[in-house]
Amino acid sequence: MRVLRLEGSEIRKGGPELAGPGAPRWIDLAPTPDEMAFLADRFHFHPLALEDCLHEDQRAKLEVYPDVLFSVIHRLSPTPDDSGLEAAELSTFLTAEALVTVHSAPIQELDAVFARCAAEPVLLSRGPDFALYLIHDAISDLHFALVDALSDEAEELAEEVTSGAPGPNLAERIMLARRQHTLLRRRVAPQRELFAALARPGQGLVRDQTAVYFRDVVDHSVRLSEEIDTGRELLATTMETLLSQANNRLTMVTTRLTLIATIFLPLNFVAGFFGMNLEILPAAVAVPLVVAAMVAVPVGMYVFFRRRGWLA
Repeated sequence: MRVLRLEGSEIRKGGPELAGPGAPRWIDLAPTPDEMAFLADRFHFHPLALEDCLHEDQRAKLEVYPDVLFSVIHRLSPTPDDSGLEAAELSTFLTAEALVTVHSAPIQELDAVFARCAAEPVLLSRGPDFALYLIHDAISDLHFALVDALSDEAEELAEEVTSGAPGPNLAERIMLARRQHTLLRRRVAPQRELFAALARPGQGLVRDQTAVYFRDVVDHSVRLSEEIDTGRELLATTMETLLSQANNRLTMVTTRLTLIATIFLPLNFVAGFFGMNLEILPAAVAVPLVVAAMVAVPVGMYVFFRRRGWLA
């Protein structure tokens, strides 16, 4: 547990000893049973909210309790090997004097805001709700960079398909990008409603002057959702185009094989007919006639198919 406490114009950093009432403070901790028991004893948070902190994989939400706003948001980032996305869950409790953040995985953006508030007392003097805004804004900026990178990848995949020279494992890369967009939409899209509720004026715990800043986060969230949806549509179109190209190639191959078989069909008939040992023609006439037929028929069929455009 780490605590920032504003006393006068100075910030004190420490542990549970600074978590008492009487001054604006920010308490950051991990969701362990001991820490949850501390929050229950010190702040009397609702047991259901504390239980949500212990059991992660919650959907993004905002719940209003007496004198407390409880929220859950998700922070997504690329895995170390860039093979996918990993999500970190952040639970927050906002009271009139305190901001409590609970998370099990390290969150770089939260650490950066925590260090900034420790170095600039004026930030925490604007209230715990403003510190909450700073966290949400920093995580939104991270998601913007992530969505921009995924959008660029989707455009590159689309260009690779339309260029006619697809690279290796193109279908697998498209499916991976679609899974990443789906995960982003499932985790990020519900947060728009949460930010909109925090930006609504007239709330006691989020002051009107801070709600204005949350409107900017709402705008970012809407733009994120739109870009995610655009990327998903582009990837869906790209996959359909790739499958259509594969079907077209298969159709062309099948057509050519069918035409080749059709060309050889009369040759088989001629060879079979004259292979019946019917002495209807003398050998001096039959041999040249059969050879001429076996040459003329395929050539004639090829010219006919070519003129009809069947060999294009």
